[in-house]
This record gives sequence, C-alpha cells and structure tokens, in this order.
Amino acid sequence: MKKWIPVAIAAFGLQAAPVGNTMAPELIQEGFLIPANSWIDFRVGYEGDFVGDGRLQQIEEGSGRVDTFQQYTNAATFTLNILDRLDLFGVFGSSRVCADWRFDTGSTITRIEIETLYHFLWGAGARAIAFEWGKVCLGIGGRYAFASYKPSWLTTNATPVSVSGTRLVWREWQVDLDLSYNIDLFTPYLGVKYSNAKAKLGAFPTPVAANGSGSDHFENKTPVGIFIGCSISNSKYFMLNLEGRLVDEDAVTISGDLRF
Repeated sequence: MKKWIPVAIAAFGLQAAPVGNTMAPELIQEGFLIPANSWIDFRVGYEGDFVGDGRLQQIEEGSGRVDTFQQYTNAATFTLNILDRLDLFGVFGSSRVCADWRFDTGSTITRIEIETLYHFLWGAGARAIAFEWGKVCLGIGGRYAFASYKPSWLTTNATPVSVSGTRLVWREWQVDLDLSYNIDLFTPYLGVKYSNAKAKLGAFPTPVAANGSGSDHFENKTPVGIFIGCSISNSKYFMLNLEGRLVDEDAVTISGDLRF
C-alpha cells in the first residue's frame, strides 16, 4: 500500500557532513522507557566522522591547489523523533583539521601545511520519511555544521610559522535525497546530496595565498556527491550505521543510536 507522508524540513541557518539513513526514524520501534505507541520519542548516540579529503579549492586569493583537507570528528547526537516519521537532531562534539595546499607566486611554489587542535563542533538538522512502498523508503534531509579551530602549527615550505592569534573557521550546509530498503536486520541505503562547505583562515604573519595575503578562503570543488550506507537494528533499543561518501569528498562515518 502506498502512502504519502507530508513533511517539513527546517533549515538551521544554512563540507559535506554525514547524512545517515532516512529510514532511521522508524528503525527502532521499541525503546527503554517510552512506549512503542508514543507519538514522540528520544534517542542519544555517537557519531564518528572521518574525512580523508574534503576536496576543497582555493578562492579569491589567487591561483592555488589544495592537496588535502582532512577532518576528524567525534560527537554525541541527540534526536527528537515525531510519529516515527521525522527526526530533528543536534550534533555536539570535538573536531580537528589537517590540510596542505600550494600556490605559485611567479618565482617560486610555496607549500603550506596546517594542523589544528581539537575544538568544539556543533551541528543541527532533520531527516524525514517522505514516501513508503512496502519495504522501500524515499527520504529527504538537511544539515548545518560549524567549527572554529585554533591552529596547532603551520609551516611554509617546511618552515614553522607563528600561529598566535590565528584561526581556521569551517562551516557547511547540505540537503539530501535517498532510497532505503529493509532486509530483516539490515537496511541499506543510497542517495545523492548537494552541499556547500567553506573554510577561512586568517591573521597569519606569513603569506598563505598567491596574492601575498595572510588569509585564505576555500570551498568545495563539487557540490554534488553520492553516499551509500547500511543500518543494522532488530527494532529494539539500538541501531548501528556505517556510511561512505564519494565524488565530492572521501569520507566514512560510523554512528549508533539508543532509543529511550
């Protein structure tokens, strides 16, 4: 039997961030405390997101090549579920960035490497089941995330540079569409997303861009990417999820939820 579920996704102020299984709102049917027939329930969980390369490009400050932009995040998630159809969630954790890029000033090629300390990252978003047909689910979602990092060190052509008073600010928003299919304990999913990721560096005492500026700006090269993942749950208490993201970035996410 086909059924359409009207949903509304709120944009919370907006790299590609983790997406998650859009069938997640109904995968855990029974919790520890809240009755299964309740129209509202609550989940807490863990999210580990590991970006091998965010595939960013330099903008505004002249030509240059970003070789790698890596980001590692460990976070707690808090999810409010409504009618087993809509998830509203927040993400709060610790994250760091490692990146390197190069630029040509005409007479020489300069290579910059940077690593930040672990700093607070937060995010918010929503996912919803838009349409179901048997074991097949079509879902939509959206997410925004932000972090402001203090660099641990920076080198220019392998020479250390002072990072006192400097900052790396990262922000990202995305929207996604995916299909899920439930097979007993397993629910694989595949989807496409559009994202906008930006990183800004400032106040460095040495040039970090081709125009000789001590600041630089980056954004993702390709806004459209694909993701594939699988959730495991017996419909009681707990769900485990593994996800990979391709084309616009190389990333893996491991997450899990407990329903109360």
